[in-house]
Amino acid sequence: MEGVLQDQVVATDYQKIGFKCGIEVHNRLATETKLFCHCPARFSTEKPSSIVRRRLRPIVGELGTVDIAALQEYLKNRVYAYQVFSDTVCLIDIDEEPPMEMNREALVVALQVCKLLNAKIPDEIQVMRKIVLDGSDTTSFQRTAIVGLNGVLETSKGSVRITNISLEEESAGIVKKDQSEIVYRLDRSGIPLIEIGTAPDIRDPAHAKEVASLLGMLVRSTGKSQRGIGVTRQDVNVSVTGGARVEIKGFQDIDMIEKVIEKEVQRQLDIISKSVKPKEETRAVREDGSTEFMRPLPGEHRMYPETDVPSIPVTKEVLKNVKIPETWQEKSKRFERYLPRVMAEQMVKSDYSEIFEELMKNNDPVLVANTLLSVLKDLRRKGMKTENIADKHLIELFSAIRSGKMSKEAIPSVLEIVGIENASVEEALKRSGLQGMSEAELRKAVKGVLSRHPELVKEKKISPLMGEVMKVVRGRISGQVVKKVLDEELGL
Repeated sequence: MEGVLQDQVVATDYQKIGFKCGIEVHNRLATETKLFCHCPARFSTEKPSSIVRRRLRPIVGELGTVDIAALQEYLKNRVYAYQVFSDTVCLIDIDEEPPMEMNREALVVALQVCKLLNAKIPDEIQVMRKIVLDGSDTTSFQRTAIVGLNGVLETSKGSVRITNISLEEESAGIVKKDQSEIVYRLDRSGIPLIEIGTAPDIRDPAHAKEVASLLGMLVRSTGKSQRGIGVTRQDVNVSVTGGARVEIKGFQDIDMIEKVIEKEVQRQLDIISKSVKPKEETRAVREDGSTEFMRPLPGEHRMYPETDVPSIPVTKEVLKNVKIPETWQEKSKRFERYLPRVMAEQMVKSDYSEIFEELMKNNDPVLVANTLLSVLKDLRRKGMKTENIADKHLIELFSAIRSGKMSKEAIPSVLEIVGIENASVEEALKRSGLQGMSEAELRKAVKGVLSRHPELVKEKKISPLMGEVMKVVRGRISGQVVKKVLDEELGL
């Protein structure tokens, strides 16, 4: 039996093994403030101003029993330490004050997503408390509200039902952990988060990746998705015939989805082949795509109403003012007016489509797209965290190119300094020695090269002379201008 089952997986005949898979995609929003307070929805660049320590205890849910996952976390007997930041954390985040009303900017974005997925929007939105006892919420629960039900996502392998679209609080960001204490930072806590859950309609691992990608692009089409690593996370639910539903939590790299699902299917089949039934549980992803046990699968006992936040009526007037944003397919077609087709599709799927639209108004669209898609990717491959390169740096960068303060050839070097040292573009230019040069300075440099290489001048060897000049100017001026001045000096 073991060989047969394994052969089925190798042949990727997932239907024969009773493969079932659904996805939950979580996407952090770029709103002005957090979901239930007026703190800015961003990460702090300051050092923690204080530390708050807590122990958390489980309580009974709406059905009168304690959730098994929460109980297991409680039995670990950990202390939770929370880093407080004066510019992004308030008493609501520390659970010392009741929450404010729901952020209406975030609600509008969630309703836009509902419309894009043709989901049914309830007449009234009720905020609930979802018990979470791993310390990631100071309250021991996460505030969440269902804003849409029964939607649909069209994919290359058929329709995938959308069971729910929720608006909820982001959890605190983990800093470090050991057996006795976990340290979190509270600047992330409370940032609006959209969760989209699918029915188990996903046909195979490749289809799962497609669904996750489409849902991520759909949220980004609202123009209100944050950017960077960790902004979008996927939870995958997987089972096979004779197995059990397993939830795989929180991996951020969408390219890992296929490998993770394949390994989980094989893990369950290996257990079944030994005449043992796999357990329903939540598992965490390791770096190699395998998983490890986290806790039992949460049950239906973890939800109860949030009594501190009023419900929100969704009237016809409210829905009338929620405009359906341009879809990613429509945006891709529009970008093709300025970019090659493949580059246009890549730009729409990237995290940089919004800043691209702003930058292309006054700059060469292809140069902007190449910077966002290729240069930043190359820097990440070098191990650099490009999160330090903000939109303001990109705007400053292209402004410097337009004004002649730097050449386009200097873009990689300048951005590398900006990313590593968290410097401004102006500071990076000074440190790199790549400030733009005037045409008069260039002409002087060209004449110097010509005087040192009379044999090349005599034979009009343009390419070698260009190479020598470029060594001297070191990216301080564009090759096009260098070629023009060189031709003039050679009398061509």
